[in-house]
Amino acid sequence: MSAADPYPSYRAPQANGEVICVPSWDSLQTTVPIARATIESSNVAIMGLSVAELASRARREFLTAARTYVQSYLSRVPAHEVAGPLVLTGHQPELVHPGVWLKNFAAAKLARSLGGTAISLIIDNDLCRKTTIRVPTGTVEAPQVVDLAFDATQSATPYEERLIHDSTIWESFADRASSTLAPLVPNAILSEWWPTSPTSPNIGLAIAQARHRLESTWGSAGLEVPQSQVCQSDSFRRFALYLLFNAVEVCSAYRDALADYRLAHRVRSAAQPLPDLQQIDDWVETPLWVWSRDVPVRRALFVRQTKLGLVLTDRHGWQGTLPLASEADVPLCVQQLADWERAGIKIRTRALMTTLYARLVLADVFIHGIGGAKYDQVTDQLCKRLFGISLAPFVVLSGTLRLPIEHTTVSTAQLALLKTRRREFQFHPETQINPADYSPPEQEKISELIASKEYWVQSPKTEQNATERHRRITGANEQLQSWLESRREQTEREIAYLSKQTRVNQLLESREYPFCLFPPKVLQAFLLDF
Repeated sequence: MSAADPYPSYRAPQANGEVICVPSWDSLQTTVPIARATIESSNVAIMGLSVAELASRARREFLTAARTYVQSYLSRVPAHEVAGPLVLTGHQPELVHPGVWLKNFAAAKLARSLGGTAISLIIDNDLCRKTTIRVPTGTVEAPQVVDLAFDATQSATPYEERLIHDSTIWESFADRASSTLAPLVPNAILSEWWPTSPTSPNIGLAIAQARHRLESTWGSAGLEVPQSQVCQSDSFRRFALYLLFNAVEVCSAYRDALADYRLAHRVRSAAQPLPDLQQIDDWVETPLWVWSRDVPVRRALFVRQTKLGLVLTDRHGWQGTLPLASEADVPLCVQQLADWERAGIKIRTRALMTTLYARLVLADVFIHGIGGAKYDQVTDQLCKRLFGISLAPFVVLSGTLRLPIEHTTVSTAQLALLKTRRREFQFHPETQINPADYSPPEQEKISELIASKEYWVQSPKTEQNATERHRRITGANEQLQSWLESRREQTEREIAYLSKQTRVNQLLESREYPFCLFPPKVLQAFLLDF
């Protein structure tokens, strides 16, 4: 993203195997090593620490948390360099399509080339909304898609709190999905990869850890860490205190950054790309979530300044107070946040704060997909408004990989041309008729109809002739169409065939199928050869 165009649009790659990377991959070798210099030279203080001091502490905590987490399920921790650049990416712990998974491999490759460390953030503060995936089945001529569950349906809950509920559904998922998919893709990686005996009872971590083990087996793994653990570090808590004690300014900057984005993209909806933070009476909404271990319902965290300190609430029963009279009280407030955590009160980042903290404090470069890039255009402007700091450009990287299903391809351009021709048959039949193809009497009649239509088309429409003019033009069209009947019928047959085949192709060629439905060799060729 350039300074001249802070709101570029990104389009998913269309061709099978195609990858988009902005800025160019080669340019990252020179830009990443110097990316943090401008940020850390800032004299901005965050709760008594400069950005450089906060980053130094936070990066040490971050690396320690990532190493500790990965050691809990991998016997061999991927190589990492404490002093090298940190290449970050992240996603919800879902069964993602290969174009999303590609970010992890790209981060690992870039980190190796720079002598740094790749770390993927597992965004477990997001909601687990569904536990099904779409699986194609049937035949190439008549495919269909079915939804297959890998766990029982539950109410939307943060991934951090979502456990596997039905072990029978979970353990049978690979067999059910593989047999469903087999008529179209007989050798999906799912049958050998699915964690029937998960290393974690948490549904998101069970999937993420199994995926990460596969990356490690293929020799292309970085470190990983759940975002929930990042939010439990002292450095993050200090950052959160800044957001809480400056809630009015943060709310205003947040609203203005979103307004700039909506204006640039001509977005009218107040909910896109994200809703504004609200001020309700003397309560100010913060860009943080809060919930409790006992009631894992994610709610906005509101604050209000009082004589006793800063009051925090979810506006649904929970309330707490942070006293802060001077910088000397910051450690006490950090400790209070930690005490609430131990008591089961979870304070977590919302979307923009996840990457604002990551890019301002932790990362030398952050690799986004196309969806994340949209949000982080707002993050760029928000950081400028809050801290006067221009963040280093993020990388936008995504790819398209289609299931290896042999099928007939059709041209959407040909379908569009046929539909145009059908419309011409109806409204401009004279352009589709060659009088020389017909007998002299028919030629004479065709010429008369064309001349009559031309006369009325050229006649200015008036209140007096409007009805007659319309009748004459449509009448001529209807009579001329009789000479085109066989061609029209043939065109309709071709449109019907191409429309059906287009629907079939859209189903077979979707880029959204999760990586676990692909054969291992197809995945490796796409992910490792990037």
